[in-house]
Amino acid sequence: MSTVLSTISVFFIPVIITVIIVYGLKKKVAVYDLFAEGAKDGITTAVEILPFIIAIFIGIEAITASGAMEWLEGLLGPVFEFAGIPKELISLIMLRPVSGSGSLVLAERIMQENGADTLIGRAASVMVGSCETVFYVLALYFGVTAVKKMRHAFAAGLIGYIVGIFASVLICQIM
Repeated sequence: MSTVLSTISVFFIPVIITVIIVYGLKKKVAVYDLFAEGAKDGITTAVEILPFIIAIFIGIEAITASGAMEWLEGLLGPVFEFAGIPKELISLIMLRPVSGSGSLVLAERIMQENGADTLIGRAASVMVGSCETVFYVLALYFGVTAVKKMRHAFAAGLIGYIVGIFASVLICQIM
């Protein structure tokens, strides 16, 4: 089975590219010109979102390097444990809405320290897989589209995130 999947993966992208080119030629479309235009738009978009991404990563580094994250964990630990959430997940819960890649690194550390098949490890895995990076998404998408009024997007994102946290822990406790 793995050799079949390996063979498919080798040919998948070249086949897709070939199908797109053949389809474009059949429809008499300037495929190369459209590709170049799309690449240009992609680079423009990347340049536009770069300041938002840099700001997020600088903020994360400032919070962790200053010791503010450890202070927050100590402060919020009793509240989270009262709500049934292990205190070891506080840093992940605080970081996940801001950074997807940063929370992956943090989840790996949590699993190394607590074990991947523990409640804490499983809950961290479920949170990383199911909870959205709310602030990152809002900063990125609303920043690029120049939308100034988020209306209910922020509240809905936060409510969904909080529900996701409790659901992650509850489902892992049940399982």
